Amino acid sequence: MHNEQHNTVVGFVGLGTMGDPMARNIAKAGYDVRLYDVDLDRAQRLAEQMGATALSAPAGLAQCDAVVFMLPTSRIVRSVLFSDEGELRIPLTSKTILIDMSSSDPNETLETGRLLAAHGVSLVDAPVSGARTRAEDGTLSIMLGSDDDEAAKRAEPIIRAMSQQIFRTGALGTGHAMKALNNFVAAAAYTASAEALIAGERFGLDPQVMVDIFNASTGQSFVTTHVLGEHIVQGKFATGFALPLMTKDVGIALALQKSVHHSAPVCEAVTAALGDALEAMGNVDHARAFQFWEKR
Repeated sequence: MHNEQHNTVVGFVGLGTMGDPMARNIAKAGYDVRLYDVDLDRAQRLAEQMGATALSAPAGLAQCDAVVFMLPTSRIVRSVLFSDEGELRIPLTSKTILIDMSSSDPNETLETGRLLAAHGVSLVDAPVSGARTRAEDGTLSIMLGSDDDEAAKRAEPIIRAMSQQIFRTGALGTGHAMKALNNFVAAAAYTASAEALIAGERFGLDPQVMVDIFNASTGQSFVTTHVLGEHIVQGKFATGFALPLMTKDVGIALALQKSVHHSAPVCEAVTAALGDALEAMGNVDHARAFQFWEKR
């Protein structure tokens, strides 16, 4: 198995907060890794640290057996692969599987999948849940969608280098749909918890006591255990998940709900609350939205 990994060339595109530790884990698992990022210096620096090769242009990805994308949006994923005229920028062959691990829009993923299929190239979507620490530990939860079981099977060992839990969600796009819906549920819990904390504090409750009670009661969630105490009550505001990204994911969930003709009043309210905070605060940690809501 180890030899097979040494012979498998894995491209990795997007070396940000999550991409950097994810790429390191693929290299650690014994794969021959080729890194590409718009910040070429960063790719070069990381390649030296992890014993990988930095690519100066995306065209080099054509030599890879699999290419992982960890980029901010599905539009950026598309722009790496296709020109505005819909021409393939990288001379990929049908032997290369593309693995989109970004938080992409599922309807855009389906469109990119169709464009790639016309060139005989398989796309699987495999977005992740779990912040940077879980990316470093290789314990991310992964939601894997694919129309091609053979491609999914070939992608799995590479994904396993980054994850303990792979959920096979169904056809192409279902992974990205699941990721957006999961993040909407988390954002709804965050927005509701913040609202409750502000109201309780104004009424005279101690915020830390409130958090302790949430965590021992039915209001408990990932947000109450991992965000409220340390990042809001103690004022750390460093969850590692940016407000623009949370807002984007909830926007994807809202677009998804509309695309299946579902009325989504809670998703609309959460989208509006995050949108207001984002407009006022810009690119900050999502926990800081609390400060905006508190002043309102």
